[in-house]
Amino acid sequence: MLEPSLPLITRDSFAKEYDKFAQALTRRVKAYLRDPNAENVHRLRTATRRLQAAFALLPKTTRKQNKAQKAMTRIKKLMKANASVRDQDIILSKLSTYKQDPRYQRLIEDLRKSRKSHLEQAKELALSVQKSPGPRVKPRGLSETVLQRRYDKVARKLGSKITNELPVVRGDPSKVEELHVVRRDCKQLRYVLEMGEFSRPPKPLVALRSWQDLLGTIRDHDVMIAYLRGLNKSPEIQLALNMETESRNDNYRKFVEASRENPVSRFAVRH
Repeated sequence: MLEPSLPLITRDSFAKEYDKFAQALTRRVKAYLRDPNAENVHRLRTATRRLQAAFALLPKTTRKQNKAQKAMTRIKKLMKANASVRDQDIILSKLSTYKQDPRYQRLIEDLRKSRKSHLEQAKELALSVQKSPGPRVKPRGLSETVLQRRYDKVARKLGSKITNELPVVRGDPSKVEELHVVRRDCKQLRYVLEMGEFSRPPKPLVALRSWQDLLGTIRDHDVMIAYLRGLNKSPEIQLALNMETESRNDNYRKFVEASRENPVSRFAVRH
């Protein structure tokens, strides 16, 4: 028996959402290939994550099809290649606030060159995704019971994972990678929940959206801090590092406060 706290999902609404995400990915790939600027890189990543979350809800027989597996492998590779580009975009955006300093200007030029070389591989992968974006979904090919069961399983698994991870990252600000995992899990659960049907967003979904904003900001700080730590030390670099660390600490405190109450735990698997 499903607990009432989980939204319901119907095959018609799911098929419609899945199709919307597949079309969005096609559009985003096209825009990205035309102009791989920072905004198009970010939008492509969002469209990809949404389609991946929807794909995880498909029946096992569909997910395990050779063609579907190959399509999702291509999408994963594109995500991985674009992750470096996205990180460089974050650093470039932050460095641009210091651009009056000639030292930073040189760093910006080096990063732009590096970004360009990373893009070559990513664009090749984007072309392969464009040629074969993945399986199409028709409502009549879905069983409502199987779909709801799968939706329930995925949501509860992610809810349990987040509930177990939260105490670790809330108790130690240095758990950078663990915090990154929580961010990814929160994003996936958010996208899964958004495919359900509800008259107003359930409390866990509202929490996930606010956490995701804070976790995204913290992640951007962590990317910049790691970059600055890898540079030769100078008073300018140290100043930037101090400012970035201070902002990171502020946002981390906000996240700890925001996640004090965990409505996501109601989706956790009951033992």
